[in-house]
Amino acid sequence: MNIALILVIVLSFSSASFATKGFDLSYYQGDVSSSDFSCLKSNGYDFGIIEATKGSQATLNPYISSVVSNARKHIKNIDVYIFPDTSHSASSLMNSFIKDLKKDGVLTNNMIWMDIEGTQYWSGSCSNNQKWLKEAINTINGLYTGCGHSTCVGIYTSESQWSPIMCNTSEFSNHQLWYAHYDGKASFSDFKAFGGWTKPNMKQYQGTTNICNTQIDKDYY
Repeated sequence: MNIALILVIVLSFSSASFATKGFDLSYYQGDVSSSDFSCLKSNGYDFGIIEATKGSQATLNPYISSVVSNARKHIKNIDVYIFPDTSHSASSLMNSFIKDLKKDGVLTNNMIWMDIEGTQYWSGSCSNNQKWLKEAINTINGLYTGCGHSTCVGIYTSESQWSPIMCNTSEFSNHQLWYAHYDGKASFSDFKAFGGWTKPNMKQYQGTTNICNTQIDKDYY
C-alpha cells in the first residue's frame, strides 16, 4: 500500500474519530422516557438539544423538566432550544422562560439555542426582527451565564431562513451557529459563510428520523 493511500485512510479515520453525533428533539415527542435516551446513547448519540417551548406558542414545553432529567441520566450534554413567539414582548417572554427553566433545573451549565426559521413567525421588517432577537438575547444574558461561554445563547438557522428574516445581518455572528442542511453528511464541508459566520459550531444534517421509540433530527459537531 503506498504512503499517499495510507495517509488518506489515517486522516479519514482521524476525522471520523473526532466527530460527535447528537440529536434534537421537539416538544411534539412528548415525555420521552429514560429508557429511550438509554437507547439513543447505545446508538452513539453523545449530546442532545430539547425544545424548551411548546412549538411557536408563548409557553414552555410542559414536558421539558422531565425530558431533560431523563436525558441527563444517560447523556451528559443536553442543551435546549427556544422557538420564539414574536407576537409577545421579547424581554417579558424570555424573562418568564428563563426563570422557570432555572427553577426547574433545566438550565445548569448548558446552552440555549434560538430557533430562527419560518418567515410566517416573524414580521416583514428585518429591523424589527433584529431588534426583537437582540432584546431576547440581552434578556437571557442578564439572567443566565452558567454555560462557561461569553454568552449562553446560540443561533439555529440556515442561510435560506436568516436572509429573509434578518436580512443576512452580521450583528449576531459572535454567537455560536447551529446551521441546518439536510445532506445526510456529518461534516461541515458543505458550509458556506452567511450572516457574518465564517465557520459553524454545529450542523443539523438529517431531519425526522424514527429511532428508540421517538423521532429525532440528527446533528453533528
